[in-house]
Amino acid sequence: MRCAIDIGATRTMFALIEAEAPQVVAWERPITDTLFAGDLPPVQALAAALRHFLEAQGASLKDVVGVGIGVPGVADRRQGLVVSCPNLSILDGLSLGPLLAQELGIPVYVDNNTNLICLGEHTAGIGQGIHNLAVIFVGSGVGCGLIINDELYEGSDGAAGEFGHMIVVPNGLQCSCGAHGCLEMYCSGKALARVASQIFMPRDLYAMDTRFGGAQLLIEHARIGDRSCLRALDEAFTYLGIGLTSLVNLLNPRMVILGGGIIMAWPQGVERAREVVMTEALPAVRRNLRLEVSQLQNFAGVLGGAALVSAQGKIGQHHS
Repeated sequence: MRCAIDIGATRTMFALIEAEAPQVVAWERPITDTLFAGDLPPVQALAAALRHFLEAQGASLKDVVGVGIGVPGVADRRQGLVVSCPNLSILDGLSLGPLLAQELGIPVYVDNNTNLICLGEHTAGIGQGIHNLAVIFVGSGVGCGLIINDELYEGSDGAAGEFGHMIVVPNGLQCSCGAHGCLEMYCSGKALARVASQIFMPRDLYAMDTRFGGAQLLIEHARIGDRSCLRALDEAFTYLGIGLTSLVNLLNPRMVILGGGIIMAWPQGVERAREVVMTEALPAVRRNLRLEVSQLQNFAGVLGGAALVSAQGKIGQHHS
């Protein structure tokens, strides 16, 4: 068995993946804040949660050949280091791979969670057989993974694909990364929660007791025809289309796969983004472009984590 942990800013998925095929055989998805809320340091908290998950499945660490972990930030895969993690600062600068490997006694491999989502789509999803693709996940923030010539492209320092930090509004809203006008501030759970705070009364937002509950409230009201919420979503997905246009003009991928909680909650937005891309992107770039929605739901990241464990020698193995 291989084990994967997809750490998101809102929820974290633990999964067991069959060794012979990319198939999730067991999973659980606790709230991330709850996972790290106790007295344990983050590495020990993750180790305890993983052991508890395995016990619940009647398994133990001796059944696991390795763990692949996705984090919502920049990771140095070779060192197993979380370089920066703006949406989950408890992991900032943490040598997660080596420390967790020491704690568990099995190999641990760490990468950006959208890179693992991208690997999952390429090895087990709609991106199988596509040589050049981009995967964009719109959740609490915005992540991007890139496959170029069948290889995961991570850039010189592991920071390639920070699509959510593409500047779409000069001197715009300040992002948690420190820059102004990032796409993530205009199309993400974080962005929609901000807009919701301008539309709804504080007591309505307080009732939604998750970090980005305002985004959920906004989408729920859009579904019943609230015009201000529909306008907010149309604007958010227009920004996504603008960002995608720049991405496809730059890289000319054959496919862009969209996923994440916001895409799944408001799939109508994909048509708005597609409309922008098919109007604004260069004709040569958009002619054969496929813009698809992920079919792997929440499992792309953990399937990618399993692929990372399996391909440890081929994909820049780090020595834990």
